[in-house]
Amino acid sequence: MPEPTAEILQQATVNWDAEGQPYAADFDDRYFSRTSGLSETRHVFLHHNGLPERWTTPERPLFTIGETGFGTGLNFLTVASLWLDQISSGTLHFISAEKYPLSRSDLQQALSLWPTLSGLANTLIEQYPPPIPGIHRLYLANNRIVLTLLYGDANTMFASLPGSDHPLFSSRNNPVVDAWFLDGFAPAKNPQMWTDDLFQTLARLSAPGTTFSTFTAVGSVRRGLQAAGFEVQKVSGFGQKLHMLCGYMAEPITPETSETDWQPASRNAEFQPPWYLPPRLSPPVSALVIGGGIAGCATARSLAERGISVTLIEQHPQLASEGSGNPQAILYPKLSSQRSPLSRFGLMALLHASRYHQRFLGEEATGSPCGVLILPKHQHELPLFEELARQYPAELVALVTGSQLNEIAGIPLGIGAGLFFPQLGWIKPVAVCQALTDHPLIRRQTATIATLHHEQHQWQAYDQHGTLSAAASVAVIASGTGSAAFIQTAHLPLKPIRGQISCLPATADSKQLKTVICGEGYLAPASDGIHTLGATYNIGETYTTLREEDHRDNLAQLQKTAPEVAALFDPADANHLNGRAAFRCTTPDYLPIAGPAPIAEQYRLDYALLRKNARAHIPVAGACWPGLYLNCGHGSRGMSYAPLCAELLASQICGEVSPLEQELRQAIHPGRFIIRDMKRGKQ
Repeated sequence: MPEPTAEILQQATVNWDAEGQPYAADFDDRYFSRTSGLSETRHVFLHHNGLPERWTTPERPLFTIGETGFGTGLNFLTVASLWLDQISSGTLHFISAEKYPLSRSDLQQALSLWPTLSGLANTLIEQYPPPIPGIHRLYLANNRIVLTLLYGDANTMFASLPGSDHPLFSSRNNPVVDAWFLDGFAPAKNPQMWTDDLFQTLARLSAPGTTFSTFTAVGSVRRGLQAAGFEVQKVSGFGQKLHMLCGYMAEPITPETSETDWQPASRNAEFQPPWYLPPRLSPPVSALVIGGGIAGCATARSLAERGISVTLIEQHPQLASEGSGNPQAILYPKLSSQRSPLSRFGLMALLHASRYHQRFLGEEATGSPCGVLILPKHQHELPLFEELARQYPAELVALVTGSQLNEIAGIPLGIGAGLFFPQLGWIKPVAVCQALTDHPLIRRQTATIATLHHEQHQWQAYDQHGTLSAAASVAVIASGTGSAAFIQTAHLPLKPIRGQISCLPATADSKQLKTVICGEGYLAPASDGIHTLGATYNIGETYTTLREEDHRDNLAQLQKTAPEVAALFDPADANHLNGRAAFRCTTPDYLPIAGPAPIAEQYRLDYALLRKNARAHIPVAGACWPGLYLNCGHGSRGMSYAPLCAELLASQICGEVSPLEQELRQAIHPGRFIIRDMKRGKQ
């Protein structure tokens, strides 16, 4: 059995002095000034970045701050609090890297020192992610504050944000940071962070006028910033520190290259073609979204929350009428023993979804935060369960046994152990989709869209009768397997897989079930007197008529998963069960499709050399349909995958910092199948 290879960050070792202030034992340094951490933040970072004056002259709908070293979050909370006090509208986006995150308990203790920040601090603590490497996006103050935590090495994480790592495209279509807070422990105690590579990376994410400030005045930092293109000034420091540095980006300095070095050639290249580079758009004022399942509704909401007017077009009178329409949907976890794009994306999407759906899990009408219990399919899986529990933080997943297992389940189980995910649960997809679209900037429309045309910078959606249904500058196709029904997207390798769930009437004993049970299949706790049991996996079938044999298959799966649970419904008559059948939309690599829609024929022309040499040197950006995007292919994990994909699309459309690293953006890019097929000689 392969060993799990999950990478979990080392959390900070925090000591506390006699005054109750935190001290970083690993770096022999303090997190903030003993005199006044708040005053230090205001002097070093707010004042010397010209905040809040820059927010109001002129007033900005979005202001982005980047930080190297999140620490206790004091800088973030201070500037976020000031934004809410000073600015009546707009969004503050704060991006911060942290290689050694505090534990939740240490964070809570540190922030208790600042009672004036307690409101925001409590929201931060509630959403604070476990120490899992990657990008974690949090929302505070009704989404007026967005916090993107980059867990990992600062340079590595910030370098994952630009659109491409190809030298010719390194500064093209990148998100732009307005101000940098260069924090972290002193350069002498943390030299691994304060590197020339980091300063060059920050420059790539800056524009002329981007400001920076830092508490240090060390010469190596000054010279590194100047070499990257920043104008640097030494000014008075805070407290006992005589000097600090501040300044602004004049013009990024890039290595000189000869244009002949970048001509397409069949020779091997150090960099892959930037086929995945997202287009740079002017932020649109309108968008149309085709598809009213969870992918379409989440996308519409992400766009609307950025001030974009959205027309959501669904072919059925009710939202979530197809793949998203089951009465109960599970936030289903699947931890892998192998590190791969699929396992990494699945984990980050699950963490994002657990935060995203909290507003629904806490409402009786839309779901329950009851947790999810994974039971082993056979005894041979127990060693893997034990290893996974050691690899991942307990706040994400824990191995439970014996009486603890039975207490969590609410009923006695004969199996010896299980993996429990306390932050997950089940939700009602129809209610969630309705809640997501309850926004003043979202207009719902019923129509079956047959064709899309792009004219005069507008996407026009026509129904099956040739009638224009809607037009907007941006269009998102999020209609499951129907996403490949358009001329622009006919190349997508989407496959429908039928699934049938069974609805089991609750019994007096089954009502004791307190958590979702997963194994061969899944069973949710009772809602409105019914348990949802599922689901079959029928390949190559094209109809949704309910079948008794599928009900029997679901009951057999439950018997294999947990005989004690199956006995609660004995006898269950498959001939008289209600249920529902629909189609999952899957892809060949089981990853979703999210990103700009490629122009397939142009891809094949531009990257023709890949047929001869998969490593050919082709410095050509991927050709995309202007303003056309996709969000589909989520399989049976739409509730987990779709929200993160929706946030990715909205970030790309609006030119914001992505919620996914470049590697994962490539892994789910709609053009990946064309590139793979060409490399394999299939095109």
